Amino acid sequence: MLETCNSCGTVFDIDENILSKKIQWLRCSVCNEKWSVTSIGYTKFDQGKTKNNKNLASTQNIFKDKSEQVKHELASIKSVVEDKTKKMSKKNNPVLEQKNKSVSEIASELSASNLKIDDKIEIKGKSKVKINNNSKKENFVPFILLLIVSLFSAIFFFRSILLSYGFLYFPKYMTNYEPKLNELFYYIRLPILAELNHLEMIDFVATFQDEKVKFLETIKNTSNRPILVPRVKILAVREDRKIILEKILTLKDKIIMPLSEIKFSQILEIKQKKENISVKATLIKKIYDL
Repeated sequence: MLETCNSCGTVFDIDENILSKKIQWLRCSVCNEKWSVTSIGYTKFDQGKTKNNKNLASTQNIFKDKSEQVKHELASIKSVVEDKTKKMSKKNNPVLEQKNKSVSEIASELSASNLKIDDKIEIKGKSKVKINNNSKKENFVPFILLLIVSLFSAIFFFRSILLSYGFLYFPKYMTNYEPKLNELFYYIRLPILAELNHLEMIDFVATFQDEKVKFLETIKNTSNRPILVPRVKILAVREDRKIILEKILTLKDKIIMPLSEIKFSQILEIKQKKENISVKATLIKKIYDL
């Protein structure tokens, strides 16, 4: 809006936004002259004010519409939340259930839960016992293996003693299984040996009859347990050390009882004159041979 000073004629461009009906006078900044606001200025002011009011009303309407929309959205969200809350309340809520229950009902449930806990403890205890039993079984495995190894070692190292007692207490069974046992020990290169340190050969007599020689012999057991009967080797040698007879005899007796003796006799054919011939008998360490 333009206003002109009546005194000096200076023209001023006044902002309409700062005008109001309370402002009635204007002062010139050049000559300090005062003059009243023209009706044209008020008219423009009223028009601007009306325009501003219209703009304000439209802005208020927009905000009103927006607030209504926000309220509507908040109401829909609230309804959704309430529905969710109702659904959650319908489900089992242990806190609410406990709140609605009486003291007696809560006490009975606690006692039942304690029983279940005790059952679980007993089951765990039993499982621990089983584990301990399994560990004990595992501990017995090396012991059993050691026992088996010891048993086989005893059989191998004391095979002659075991066989002698076998013939003493189970003569029929040992007679039937004797060949198989002999083959077994022979193939594993552990032959059954006679305990010659507990045996003595006494009273050996050789008698010539034509082209035959007859000899008598006694074998004595000096120990306090039964001993397997060894084989006997007969050797006839001439004066020039030529062997004219070599024979290995297996006796009928299988064992010699403790502190006892056995006697046997044998006749062998010899095609030599009896002069200058010597006959010897020796005990063989290997009891069996294939």
